[in-house]
Parts: sequence; C-alpha cells; structure tokens
Amino acid sequence: MRSVWHIIRTQHRYDSFHFWLGILVALLPAAAGLLLLGVSGWFITAAAIAGLSGAFLNIFAPSALIRAFAIVRTAGRYGERVLTHDATFRFLTGFRNRLFAAMAPKTNDGQRSGLLLNRLTLDVAVLDTVYLRLVVPLVLSLVVAVSLLLVWSSVSPLLLLTGAVFVLAWLGLAVWTFARSDTKTARRSDAALDAMRLRAADLAAGRRDLAIYGGLEAAADSVLVANTRLAEAQEVEDRRTSKLTAGSTLLGQLFLAVMLLVCLHEVGNGALTAAFSVGLILVVMGLPEIFSMSLPGLSRLPRVALAAGRIIHLMRRPEEVESSQSLSVPETGRQGAVPALAFADVSFGYPGADRRVLEGLSFHLDQGEILALAGRSGCGKSTIGALAARLRKPGQGKILLGGLEIDRICEKELRRKVTVIGQKAYLFNETVAENLRVANPDAGDTELWRALEQAALAERISENPEGLQTILGEGGLGLSGGEQRRLALARAFLTRPALFVLDEMTEGLDAATAADVLDRFLSYRGDTAVLMIAHRRQELERADRVLDLTAPCGSGIRSPEIILSEFQ
Repeated sequence: MRSVWHIIRTQHRYDSFHFWLGILVALLPAAAGLLLLGVSGWFITAAAIAGLSGAFLNIFAPSALIRAFAIVRTAGRYGERVLTHDATFRFLTGFRNRLFAAMAPKTNDGQRSGLLLNRLTLDVAVLDTVYLRLVVPLVLSLVVAVSLLLVWSSVSPLLLLTGAVFVLAWLGLAVWTFARSDTKTARRSDAALDAMRLRAADLAAGRRDLAIYGGLEAAADSVLVANTRLAEAQEVEDRRTSKLTAGSTLLGQLFLAVMLLVCLHEVGNGALTAAFSVGLILVVMGLPEIFSMSLPGLSRLPRVALAAGRIIHLMRRPEEVESSQSLSVPETGRQGAVPALAFADVSFGYPGADRRVLEGLSFHLDQGEILALAGRSGCGKSTIGALAARLRKPGQGKILLGGLEIDRICEKELRRKVTVIGQKAYLFNETVAENLRVANPDAGDTELWRALEQAALAERISENPEGLQTILGEGGLGLSGGEQRRLALARAFLTRPALFVLDEMTEGLDAATAADVLDRFLSYRGDTAVLMIAHRRQELERADRVLDLTAPCGSGIRSPEIILSEFQ
C-alpha cells in the first residue's frame, strides 16, 4: 500500500491548505449533526418532563441551538462537498498533467495506446477515492470517536467502557476490511476493464475491415465477453461492500441496544438524567453513518493501490543528464569532423524474438551527408531509424548524436535535434494550422504558408474558405494520401534539426509524386544530415553513401560494408 501513501503525501504537498481545509469543513456537518440529535432529544424530553411536572423550562436557548446546528449542518455539508471535491479535482488535474508530461517522451515503450489512455483517465479517476472516501472519512471517524470518549469519560465510567468497546469494534471492522481486501479480484476487474476498452477501441477503429471480411460479429462478441468478465468481477466487489454495510449496520444496532440498557441503568442510579439519556441515545443512533463512511474506501483500497502503482511506475523517468555531460565519438568522419550520427557496436532484439535484428552494428553519418539504408524487409532498416531517434534503446553498444551519447541528451533537446518523417504521419482532428504547429508551436501564419508552399500544398489549402483554419477529419480525412504526405512534409519544414530520419517517406506514392516529395525535401534540408531508409532506386541515387543490409539478418554482420551500389 506504499503507492496509496505516496498519493496521499503527493496530494498534501500539492495543496496542503485545501487538503486540511476540506477535512476541517467536513468535521462541521458531522459535529453539528450529532449535536443536533443530542440537543433535540434532550430538549423534547426535558420539555415533556417539565410539562408533566409544571416546572419552568427556558425553550428559547435550546430552540436557538437546534436552529443553529441545523444551519451549520446544512451549510457544512454544502461546504464539505465544494471544498473536498474542489481539492480533489485540483489535485487530479495537476496530477494528470504531470502524468501526461511523463508519458509523452515515452513514444515507443511497448505499451498500447489504449492502455496508456486507460492509465491517463481511468486510473487517475480512481484516485479520487483516496481523499474523498478514505482520508476524510478516517480522520472524521477518529476525531468523532476521540471526542465522544472524552465526553463519556467525564459523565460515567460505564459509558466510557461501553463506548470504548464499540469504538474498538468498529476499528476492528475497518482493520478486518483492510486485511480481507482481495487484490486478486481487483486485478481481475482491472484486467477485464482494460480488455473491454481495448477490444471496443479495436472494434471502432477496424469496423470497416471487419465488416469487409465478415469478422464484425466475432469482434463484437469478444467485447461482450470482456464486459461479462468485468461485470462478474465488479459483482464480487459489490457483494463485499454490501456485507460490510450490513455488518456495520448490525454493529450500530447492537451498540444502540447496549447503550440503551446502560442509560437505563445510569438513570436508575441517578448518574444521568432522563433528558440527557435520550439525547445520548439519539447521538448513538447517528454514529453508524459516520463510522461506516470509510468502509467503501477501504474495500476498494486494492484497486486504488493497483492504479496508484501503475501511475507511479509510468511517472518514473529514466535519469537524464544535461548534454554537457557528454562522451566523445570513438571515431571521426570525413576530415576528422565529428559525425552527425554514429553507431558503435550496437545490438538490438525485440522482446520475445528468437534472435536479434541487429548484431554489433557500427557506422557513422557525416555532417551534411545523406546515408541510405538498403536491404530486404526485416533486416532492421526501420529499427536503425528508431534507434537513431531514441524511439527505441539498444540492447548493447552506444549511439552518438553530434558527439554526444544519445542517452545523455535531455528529451527536449533531443527532439530539437532529430526529426523523423515516416510512412504515415498522424494527422489530428484539428485545423491545418494546429497540425503544422505540432512541429513548431510558435510558428506564425506566414511561416505556415511558406512551409505549405515548399511542400506544394499551399494552393490546395487556399482553395478552402477557412484556409489554415480548415479542420481536418480524423487521420487527415479530406486529404488524399499524397496530400497527407505533403502536409507531413510541411510539418517537417518547420523544424531545423541536426538530423533527419526518413523512414520510407515515399512509400505508397506514385513515382511522380514520390520524386516531387523527395526533391522538395532535399532542396529544403540544406546541410542537415539525412538517414534515409530507402526502397526506391531514385532514393538511393540521391544518397552519398549506402549502408547495405542485404546479408541475412542476424548472421553476424559486425561491420556492414558501406558501399555505393545499384539498387537490386
């Protein structure tokens, strides 16, 4: 449960003022409610006794107190809801932002996007239980219990003994709830929820292909199966919560019966008055509601702990050092200059694969040079590009960017140094301008139009009355494949990196469009080094050198020969 305690401490550090203010305000309606019951019971009984005996009773002071307690309870409940929920939402908003900031650099950590979305939404939402259903109720129950025990100790030792026994009984119920919390059920529930959402996302995204191949019904059935498993897991949790509520209610009724007998005994002995006893009994009747508030939070603690653990794990960033702590390149490029990119004995294998994709790979890319990667599918061309952009990390060896070990460059600086243009750039359901400003948030409209002109897309965008404010559909809907590729190219034109990584940028384009896109890019890139994953002759012809990876994958090519050759 260390993860839960970590969340509590984090929320306290985030906003300690609202943290304690919410708890303080939550005490007001609880105390006012108990006092309202006690004073009302005493007043009604005292008025009845005075009426029967003909004694005088000042009704104004008790009436004023009752009215004041009622107002405080009502206002306090409203204030409690506002302040505690506000404190929680403020914390969760900030926490979600921190989580997203930590997740953003992890562009390729092996987790599905749907799972990351679940962490960002569902897991963070579960954390509202920590403060609202756990911290506040537990502190409230503790304060009320201690206060009542102090009052009872000043009235009667028997009352103190009875109250202490039942307070300990409720404490035992809370401890039992915590001890009986089923982590296995919580894991099963979380797994079922993840599976249902992921399958539903796949169904929504791939519904066209599923309909074409007749797999739509089977995919829908898989979602229903996952939903059934989720319902079964949640039913177990609901039954446990119902049992806890029933146990707390039974304990409260038993406490009320015993306290009634104790009060009758104390009234008979003259230790208590009848009016005070009635007020005390009514106070006891209100205690189960307060003491039971924390039980649902305790029963959900395993699920909260799992969610908190996953979030904390995601927020852990690998230790980064500033670029000043750099390593020298073990080899130099042309004329002794520091290469733009260097691989030194790099090996890499995908998890679960029988053999490595790369084994002892060493090469360098000089400043201003175009280096093409050629070879059959599966030989590691795209893997090299991902490693060069630190989208993946090598199993062994070192990768250096401009003389600096790539792992020692901070994330923000690295993304300024390396730009990747792939086969499919994701286009958001936003305006053209917002899609372009992904690369350069500070770019003005003039810069955006210039980038579109360089990509031969300005005329197409200007045809729309909204121009740069034209909203693209999901995935660039409304643009052809070639236009989408040009928009991605225009996005890249808004950057000035030290290295461009082209991952089959012209794949899927006709020869004329591919040639135009490539020519426009090369005319723009200036003296920036380019690592180009090639699959067309025209791409290889524009390269200064070619790294030939045509040998069988994993056959021990430790120093692949850098050659200029014809594309086969």
